[in-house]
Amino acid sequence: MKMQTFLVLLGALTLASCGQAVPVPVDSTNTPQPVSTQTVAPTPATLPNLLFEITNDPDRLKDPYGIAVNSNGAIYVTDAGKNRMLVFDPSGKLIAQWDKKGSGEGEFNSLGFGGLAIDSNDNVFVVDNGNHRVQKFDKEGNFILQWGSAGADDGQFVRAIGIAIDSVGNVYITDDGNPFVQKFDNNGAFLMKWGGKGKEDGQFSHATGIDVDANGNIFVADYENKRVQKFDASGNFLVAWNMGDDINVKGTPEAIVVDSAGNVYVSDYTLGRVQVFDNDGNFLWAYGGKSISSNPFKRPTGLAFDQNGNLYVVNQSGGKVMVIQLP
Repeated sequence: MKMQTFLVLLGALTLASCGQAVPVPVDSTNTPQPVSTQTVAPTPATLPNLLFEITNDPDRLKDPYGIAVNSNGAIYVTDAGKNRMLVFDPSGKLIAQWDKKGSGEGEFNSLGFGGLAIDSNDNVFVVDNGNHRVQKFDKEGNFILQWGSAGADDGQFVRAIGIAIDSVGNVYITDDGNPFVQKFDNNGAFLMKWGGKGKEDGQFSHATGIDVDANGNIFVADYENKRVQKFDASGNFLVAWNMGDDINVKGTPEAIVVDSAGNVYVSDYTLGRVQVFDNDGNFLWAYGGKSISSNPFKRPTGLAFDQNGNLYVVNQSGGKVMVIQLP
């Protein structure tokens, strides 16, 4: 990208609103201290580095949403505005597209605000929300199976959005028209659900992003309640926290991804920033502050990490994916 654009991005990647790193206490004793596994907050001298952008010019992305990266570095993106899935190599070069519109096997109908996830075998699970279903493919795009239908009963979807897969292959789906998290096995058999409409602990109002950490804890973006909720592996509520408390502006959580240390990254769809929390919701740092116009992201939706720890941020507005190297 042009140097001018890169400098604008670096200027926008502020830590909260004041641009200061989170202070780290200094140990004044001689007692050896344990090494933290948490992500270290960037300082002005170690700002994140934009590696490259994916736009798929000249057939540019239109309203992209979901993103996932497999074990070989292949990048999968749901291109909602064109009813298709695109696959890029680790450098961002297009290598495949699954672009049949319809309701048949391997076809898609409106992937708007539809996520995707990849399991440990590199199988790809796509939320095909216009068809009220989830489709499972191998990494080459060969159709394996599907499940779901229109409705609010167990195993049905109104407007499925988020999807996540745990370490044993179970699949979790959020649905902004049916306020429950539904859990399925790897072949789509319904296992359980939890939630309900409301603002109380464990309830949702327009649930969107979802991810699962290495311990089986589940994190859900509660969009209209402007908070993130954490549950244990059985769906029991553990803790909730607000978005935007660091700048005293209510944020709007969209996507969630958990890193290898258990830190939780959340995209703020309205303000155009990404906030980072520890596993219990304590604020660590953020990209961007109060200014929407100067924040680094524009309608950020999907988030993902690759095997090297690089962060992928889908910008719905402007149709691009930004690939960022963290400090």
